[in-house]
Amino acid sequence: MLSSTHQATLQNIIDHLPSGVTMFDADQRLVAYNQQVRTLLDFPDELFAHGLPSLYDLAVFNARRGEYGPGDPEQQAQAVCERARALQPHVFERERPDGTVIEMRGTPLPDGGFVSIYTDITERKRTERESRRLAVYLDEVINALPQGVTVIDENLVIRLWNRSFEQLLDLPEGLMKPGVTFEDVTRSNALRGEYGEVDVETRVTEAAALARQFLPHRLIRTRPNGRTLEIEGSALTIDGQIRGFVTTYTDITELRDTQGALERLNAELDRRVTARTRALEDLNQELESFTYSVSHDLRTPLRSIQGFATLLLETEADHLSDHGRTSLQRIQSNAVRMGSLITDLLSMAQHSRVQLALQPVNLSVLAHDVANELQRGDMARQVTWRIEPDLWVQADPALVRVVLQNLLGNAWKYTAQQTAAVIELMRGAVVDGMVSFTLKDNGAGFDMQYADQLFQPFKRLHRPNEFEGTGIGLAIVQRIIQRHGGNIRGEGQVGQGASFLFRLPSPASQVPGML
Repeated sequence: MLSSTHQATLQNIIDHLPSGVTMFDADQRLVAYNQQVRTLLDFPDELFAHGLPSLYDLAVFNARRGEYGPGDPEQQAQAVCERARALQPHVFERERPDGTVIEMRGTPLPDGGFVSIYTDITERKRTERESRRLAVYLDEVINALPQGVTVIDENLVIRLWNRSFEQLLDLPEGLMKPGVTFEDVTRSNALRGEYGEVDVETRVTEAAALARQFLPHRLIRTRPNGRTLEIEGSALTIDGQIRGFVTTYTDITELRDTQGALERLNAELDRRVTARTRALEDLNQELESFTYSVSHDLRTPLRSIQGFATLLLETEADHLSDHGRTSLQRIQSNAVRMGSLITDLLSMAQHSRVQLALQPVNLSVLAHDVANELQRGDMARQVTWRIEPDLWVQADPALVRVVLQNLLGNAWKYTAQQTAAVIELMRGAVVDGMVSFTLKDNGAGFDMQYADQLFQPFKRLHRPNEFEGTGIGLAIVQRIIQRHGGNIRGEGQVGQGASFLFRLPSPASQVPGML
């Protein structure tokens, strides 16, 4: 027995321990314990009301409340006491009915008896289970990857790898096992000719020295079987210190083949585009020469026809019948119309070729200029112009003036029979860098079933005796707007006017210089 002084000292010590403590003597009588053991094992006060209980008393109490599972409580208690008499050091874990896991460590005393330490390891066990679960998840994930993966520590020991790594490198069966090193794999690769004709040990030494630098790296390696691998590694940093590196291995054979095919295809396309562009340039030059040649060749006889017809009317009119004079007048008017057609054709060809000079343009200012020119041509007409201010676009100013001259000119022409003509130019929404505009009039309008012919050269929706024109203007308008990346469409109703909706780039957008 301990003296009272020693007993007090011992009690003071065990009361300050975080774990539960019990001490039994050689007769299995409890001689010391702390409050933590009673808390951990839920021992009630009445168990200690008549003095310190024996090991058997405590074991019977535990057995009766199911701590040891189903069975006879007295027999279970006797079994506990028999194990204790063996006086062997022991460590075991027990999960209590409430789910708490207790670790029990027993140590025999020199003069008989033993000391037991009880620790609540519930949280530790939960963490271990979670770690095992995460390890299973990690193993499933990395083994599902088509890329090979390795994790190598600072001593070049391969701590983690997946099946794809072994398969991509065709590693010998049994090579990859716990403790395998970077040098082991490099040596196996060298022996199998993965690096070509090299001295095996020299290659292993050089590769290991380079690996110990833990430098980020990316390389392409073609294996003897013809497969191409992309190998990419980066340093593994833990707590701010480099502790190895992670390397991925990706089979890019099909990707390289596809890239090679695409490169060959692009080269062929570039060659074809260059050839087509050169042919198109040659064709445009020939077309330009042909256009001007035809223009000159046509204008000369036209001028002769018109001149001789005028001369006949002036000198021989008295000798001609009414039918003859009418025929000469028709010859004159058709010669004039033919001249206008030639001029318009040249204009359309020119506007289709000229290089765009893009800059911010105020359509409102240009529209007012065109309107004033039209008004000066017929001061007697009363037209209400409604032009919205500050209609800014990014465009070629000379070409958009041509657009407005044609659109406003048509509106002016087709409202000639209206006593209260109204012509409007207004802005719409901005979508994807393109500004919408509407040019509207209350003139003759047109039948929408022929709307698809509006922008076709020489197609006219009104008879020549109703409204003059060559049918080229709207075709020119469409080509100019399309060259700016925009589009145009027309809407109308016979006798109710027409609207032309077109889109041009906003001042902040970028437009290709030549389409």
